[in-house]
Amino acid sequence: MRVLVFGGWGQLGSDLAAVAEHRHELVRPMHAEVDVTRGDDVANAVASSHPDAVVNAAAFHKVDVCEVQPVQSFSVNSVGALNVARACRQEGARCVYVSTDYVFDGETPGGYEEDDPTGPVNVYGVSKASGERLVRLATPDSLVVRGSGLFGHAGSSGKGGNFVETLLAKAVAGEAVSVVDDQFFSPTSTRDMAERIFLLLERDAPPGIYHLANAGSCSWFLFARAIYQLSGIEADLSPRPAGEQPVRRPRSSVLLDTKTAALGLPTNRRWEEALRWYLETRPALLTDAAGRRGQPQRD
Repeated sequence: MRVLVFGGWGQLGSDLAAVAEHRHELVRPMHAEVDVTRGDDVANAVASSHPDAVVNAAAFHKVDVCEVQPVQSFSVNSVGALNVARACRQEGARCVYVSTDYVFDGETPGGYEEDDPTGPVNVYGVSKASGERLVRLATPDSLVVRGSGLFGHAGSSGKGGNFVETLLAKAVAGEAVSVVDDQFFSPTSTRDMAERIFLLLERDAPPGIYHLANAGSCSWFLFARAIYQLSGIEADLSPRPAGEQPVRRPRSSVLLDTKTAALGLPTNRRWEEALRWYLETRPALLTDAAGRRGQPQRD
């Protein structure tokens, strides 16, 4: 299968490339080559690549910045999504749009199923929910895939790493770390999400929305505690309430996967297992941290 990936050099795109190796042919244009907000450029890229599928992982995802730059947020996350979907329809390629847990309002503690009504509470979430709707209208056979709190070895190009990397760096520097303990989510390994995207494509999954987060959920504080425990690093970590935030975020954006088992996909591993794998495959980082904080603990 030949797959074109927009946003192919970020966290998810890099893991899509790793998973596709010796399995599928991947085309990953740089942002400088193809900007999804430019419809003609997108159409030309899709037409010239002759892909079987297109994964749109391009996103404007810095939540705080989205609030003050709504035009840019909608240009990438909504108009860009529509540009990609239209190009896919024109060339007969299957469209996969990568979305987020932030399309929900966070008022359902038990978690959200794929077809639950959306109700985003910030500009980023609104722009992604709009992108989902536009993609599904433009390409009825499309796949919308959602993740939550992504972490991957490539880091997030727009955020200077990811939550895991940020916390490890703070511990190495000897900084105190305070993390919100009353907002809940489903941590998502981009390696696992990439694998499941390919499984959906390989099995010609029915069109619709799929939740590809790792199994289980936790607060951001519990996630932080697990990062330090699994890496064997002592840190000055404390919980705090979310309180007043500059930009409102969902209180609970837990994603429930109710569809992939029916397709014969294996159950996605729990987030703790995915985090352990992530840390164990980052030896340089852990060696540096352990040298300053004591040897890593082993279970």
